[in-house]
Amino acid sequence: MNFLQPFMFWGALAIAIPIFIHFWHQKKGKELDWAAMQWLIDKSQQQSRGFRLDDLPLLIVRCLLILVLTFMLSQTVVNWFKEMGHAERIHLVQPSSSVVNNYRFELETAIKNGDKVFWINPEIEEINDLSSISNQKNRGALYLQDVINKVSKTGAKMDLYITAHQKWLDLPKIYIPEPYTLHTVTDSSQNHLHNYFDLGEGKKLFVNEGHLTVSNPGEPDNLPRLESEPVHSGKLNVLVDYQNKAEQQTVEAALGSLSAVYSLPMSIDYKKVNQKKYDLVLTDQTVAHYDPKTRYVLSGKSAFGNQNLVSNIVELQDSLRIQTSEMVNSGQLPEYLGDLLVTQFKLDGAKNLISQNQLKTRFVQTKPLEVNMEGSLRPWLFILFIALLILERWMALKKTIQKSYV
Repeated sequence: MNFLQPFMFWGALAIAIPIFIHFWHQKKGKELDWAAMQWLIDKSQQQSRGFRLDDLPLLIVRCLLILVLTFMLSQTVVNWFKEMGHAERIHLVQPSSSVVNNYRFELETAIKNGDKVFWINPEIEEINDLSSISNQKNRGALYLQDVINKVSKTGAKMDLYITAHQKWLDLPKIYIPEPYTLHTVTDSSQNHLHNYFDLGEGKKLFVNEGHLTVSNPGEPDNLPRLESEPVHSGKLNVLVDYQNKAEQQTVEAALGSLSAVYSLPMSIDYKKVNQKKYDLVLTDQTVAHYDPKTRYVLSGKSAFGNQNLVSNIVELQDSLRIQTSEMVNSGQLPEYLGDLLVTQFKLDGAKNLISQNQLKTRFVQTKPLEVNMEGSLRPWLFILFIALLILERWMALKKTIQKSYV
């Protein structure tokens, strides 16, 4: 039994009030003997000490009234039914060979024990044999919430077997009405083939553990595996075309810093050369024609239309000057330009892997079952309170009439 407003339960101490009044009422007043007293036989005078049996039922009713009122205000939640079904388990499995192979023992044990095991798919197919994965399409991320809504049961714990993939971060949060456990599979980044820049002289530029890294000839073989061919070799062609000279100097300095840190060769033009293909264009002017293979950075408050909807165009509201840009003021512009190159040439291919903590943030446990039970309990407490109140008034009125008659 839980209380949604537990501090209200301290009101149960008020039960001492009618008990105190009961004892005080019995002791009040003084008895004075007089001549004819010996001839009076009054029932109330025969019981001069202890409880008066005719008052005890009324005292109990009044105490119950206070207790029921306290339970109503504290919003009592009873979870007996939830505890009855605690042993049942439901297993939801993403149709992935890596998931099945990694948790084959656990899944086969669950099937053998008679637990409910389902593929995460639109058909919500129950698994009797893991070999049926050959007939499944791996679309579990899209249908997981729907499957949970249909197979979850009161008191049943849920086990989820999924891959730790970037796609989970792009979907809405998953709400689970019962306790659950995540079983995840993450491919080793050492087995991932990384895209890279060929910097010349045996040097290669790639992303390793989330950071741009340059490898030199003769380094140990503990670096990540690289693709057989580079995504780019030779100099980067960059166009820096600004009307504001201060902004142009700032961008030029950031590119120089980026080139020096990563030994990245660049060919920088300050006016567009016809027929020349650029890898990166930085400007504060309107661009007439956009090349889908070029990354554009448009700065300033000029209106560029809806170009921000195009993946290779970045719009910055502020100009890239130390007076107007927090990014420039904090010295983060070289790092920002490096991230643009990483995205443009897809050097962050291993970024589709996420950590266990990142994945856990996408799942939320809710408690709708307790809320429903609490909603069904309060009306009964209210009915009981009204009944006790009527009984208490009837008993008190009856006692008053009897005393008045005597």
